[in-house]
Parts: sequence; C-alpha cells; structure tokens
Amino acid sequence: MLQRLRLLVVLLLPATAAQAYPWMIQHGYTNCSACHVDPSGWGLLTAYGRAQSQAQIPMLWGKSPDDVQPTEGILFGVIPLPAWLDLGLSVRLALLSTTQMGSTSWRDIDMISDIRAGVEAGPFFASVALGYLPTGGNLAALTDNPTGGNLVSREHYAGLQFLDRRLFIMGGRMNLPFGLRNVEHNSYVRSATRTDTNTSQQYGPQIAYDGPGIRTAVMAVLGNVLIRQPEYREYGYSGYIEGAFSNRFTLGLSSLVTHADLALTTIGTNAFLDPFGNKPDSWRQAHGLFSRWHVGGPVVLLAEADLLIQSAQGVPRDYGGAGFLQADYEPWQGLHFIFTGEALRQFGYNNYGAWFSVSWFAYTYVELRIDNIFSETGTPGGLQPSFSVLGQIHISM
Repeated sequence: MLQRLRLLVVLLLPATAAQAYPWMIQHGYTNCSACHVDPSGWGLLTAYGRAQSQAQIPMLWGKSPDDVQPTEGILFGVIPLPAWLDLGLSVRLALLSTTQMGSTSWRDIDMISDIRAGVEAGPFFASVALGYLPTGGNLAALTDNPTGGNLVSREHYAGLQFLDRRLFIMGGRMNLPFGLRNVEHNSYVRSATRTDTNTSQQYGPQIAYDGPGIRTAVMAVLGNVLIRQPEYREYGYSGYIEGAFSNRFTLGLSSLVTHADLALTTIGTNAFLDPFGNKPDSWRQAHGLFSRWHVGGPVVLLAEADLLIQSAQGVPRDYGGAGFLQADYEPWQGLHFIFTGEALRQFGYNNYGAWFSVSWFAYTYVELRIDNIFSETGTPGGLQPSFSVLGQIHISM
C-alpha cells in the first residue's frame, strides 16, 4: 500500500490553473462571482466572464475594449449556448528545462486538457470539469492507474445561490478557499499549504458570500475520496475573509486546519526531508494574510504570507512559513511582465525563489507564457541552486 501511495505522490505533475487572474483588480474587479461560476474565482466562466475575457484580457491590436463586440456562446460564437448552460475548454501544454548541479534536463508536460460545463436553473447551479492526463494528476484521478493515463476531474459540485449571486451554498469537490487564487500553483504559498488548483481540491460543503466590499467563504473539508486509502484523507476546515477598502485595494485573512490518520508525504520543495510522511495522527495548519493592490496605471501587487504548523505522533511540531510577493506590469493590454519573489521555511530549512515571467495574451483565448525561475532549496549540505525555464501555450475558451 505504501509503495502505491508513494507512486501517487511522486507522479503528481506541475500544472497551472486556467483563468485565475487576481491582477484583474486593475480593472476594478475585487469580486469573482460575476465572471466565474465558483464565487472564489478560477475555472468555468459565466457569460459575463466570457465577454470580459474577449474585451479586457487579450491584446486587441489597435482596438480599444469599447470596440469589442463579444461573441455569445463559445468558439467565437460558432456554438451558441442557452442562458442556462456554460461550457469551457482549457488546454495548457508546456516545455520545462531545469538546470541543477551542472546538468540540464528537459520535459514536455500536458498540464491541462479539461472540458468544463455548468448549468443554472433558478437558484440551482452545478459545475463539472473532466479531463485526461497522460501522466500524474493522481489526486484528481477518477480512474486508478498509478503510472498515469487517467481521467481526471478537478471539480464537480452543485449548490444554491441567493441574493442575486452573492450568497452561495455548495457541496462536492471544490478548490479550498484560502489565500490568493494565483496561477503559479507550485509557488510556495500554494504548494506548502496544499491549496493549489491543480489537484489539491477536497470534498465537502461550502458557504460563500461575494458582496460589495467583502467576500468570504468557509468549507468543511471531508476528505479527498479520490485517495483510495481512507487513512490518508484529511478532515477539517478551510476559509478566508477579504475586505475591499476600495476598488484598488483588498486585504484578506485565511485559515486552514486539517487532520488525517496518516500523513501524506510532502509534495515539492523539501519533500525528501519531510519527517511527517506516513506518521500517524497528522495535523496541518496554515494561517495568514493576503492582499491585492492596484498601485496605479499598469501595476498590480499581489502578496501573501502564511504561518505553517505541522505535527504528528512521534515527530516534533514544525513551525514554518511561506511568503509571496508579485508585481504585475501590463504596459499594453494583453502583455504582462511579472516579477515574483518568494520564501519558505519548512522542516527547519530555508528556501528562496525568484521568478521573471512574460505572459502574452496574443489573441482571444490564447496565452503564451514563459517563466524563468531561480530557486535555492535548503538541504543538509546548504542551499542547492537551480534554474528552470518553463514555456507554455494555453488555449481557453
């Protein structure tokens, strides 16, 4: 069983979530439910969100957003949609180069190949995502092939909405409400808290409010039933509250506590140093602050800082932390220069990362992105440097 679980953990591949852009605060958007079916953002777009993705996000090549007449439906209007149905397609392919200890490796990655659908009838709504990954993605896998080639469903949930899409009561497999919903899923604040939108979704009920000046959500975590060994499933809660002090600045507080009979091995940074893997009576906590700030003009700052606490039977309690600071500069609509600094202390070791990224929404529904990532990972022998270049093409419609 343990060998199978280790395969499950090791084979998880990096993947970047689609349509999660906290920098949209540059356009005055402090809330998420107008554009996304999920009131906390990410994933399937509403009809309004599809219109904004055509007018506000891509490079318009000489046009202004006011000149854009958004097409209804999908595939540039080729497929019309009834008012009660939302559909989406997200495909993200990547090529990764990593240089470490004088050696360079190359890897092509099928990050996301998902079809998304949502329905709305009066107060009722539901959403489901279904995709395929040739390797990895086991924590979201509907089929049980530990070596890869699985059908995956990152999200499937249903609920009721009230107060003109401000109050939501939901249940199913959902992203954990916590911190920034940023696309850099392997950033320390997402990987260390296990709140990324790649495969860290959990099952349970959630209540969310997305109103003027404030948005909040809390979810009872009832375990990831796609983990075939129930002793490794986590139970607890996750939630946030974020206040918008203007349409340019927000500040939020997040909190997460989970318990499992046995601890999953850490994924990513310091995984090989994890003293908690497979230890009984496992507790994980993360508590922190996050903020979105449209400084002015084309500049947006995103920040998050989290306290990390982990304990298990027979292991000293570990206190750590993760921090993330990102500046997004968009000199022309659709072209983003992104500067990110991050730090992580975990299991007694310090880790640092610096990113320089260029994200170009060259056309409607098409994003080209390149990330240059320098990191220093804490080891018993000192900091181990590495340099990665990740090129991506993302088609989302």
